[in-house]
Amino acid sequence: MQKYLSFLILLTTLLGFSQEQTKLLNGKVKNLNNDVSDVLIVNLNSKKSTITDSLGQFKIEVKFKDSLRITAVQYLTKEIIISEKIFDTNLILVNLVENVIDLEEVTVTPYNLTGKIDLDLKRLTITPEITSSTLDLPNADIEKMTQSERLLIEADRGNYVNYYGIALTINTHKIMNRLSGRTKAFEEMVVRDEKMKLEKEIIAKFSKKSMSKGFDIPETGIDEFLTYCLLQDDFLELSKRSTTEVWEYLKNKSVEFSQTDYSKD
Repeated sequence: MQKYLSFLILLTTLLGFSQEQTKLLNGKVKNLNNDVSDVLIVNLNSKKSTITDSLGQFKIEVKFKDSLRITAVQYLTKEIIISEKIFDTNLILVNLVENVIDLEEVTVTPYNLTGKIDLDLKRLTITPEITSSTLDLPNADIEKMTQSERLLIEADRGNYVNYYGIALTINTHKIMNRLSGRTKAFEEMVVRDEKMKLEKEIIAKFSKKSMSKGFDIPETGIDEFLTYCLLQDDFLELSKRSTTEVWEYLKNKSVEFSQTDYSKD
């Protein structure tokens, strides 16, 4: 009896230890035969999160019976509980299902359409869009400048001094704009526009809802969090980083943000 009780105590201790033990779980997200990148993986118990790489692979810390939520644009959200088998093998394969909207029952009357895309595409005569790029016009691929960039070029154009043989002229326009601070103001406007553009790209890529779940920030506070990120000196460097690096940057900043008075307010 003593041996039996000792065995039960040991078994209970081991089970309790295994439930508290943390592992770095390896996972892969797929959709039929395709790997799915940029998928948000959130541990609902620890609030830790990560995203899949270009091959659909990810790593995240888990405990036994933790719940993982897998979220991706155009796919149905999925929740998985870390079972004993998953915890022991330290590997998980997630298959996502596309969030397809069934259009078979839709009736479209204009242009004599049926609502069945494969049939209607054959009936329609679609005129290709004519743009400067399709016409191969000169400078068609040059990105359009913002108002701030045009103002900066106008204020700071030319050299300070121009030489014409033995004569020279001083660019008073450029000098006065520098001395008055007008040029600096336009430079700051250009940087602000670049940051705002990058912020929109981040929201389009991750969505406020995904960032709220991933960083444990109320969805109503995501705008304040992004404003906090915009104020960082290294924010614009995100435009040169991969999706995974951008997510890690935001996750680190969310920890800093949660400790600020701005977040509490």
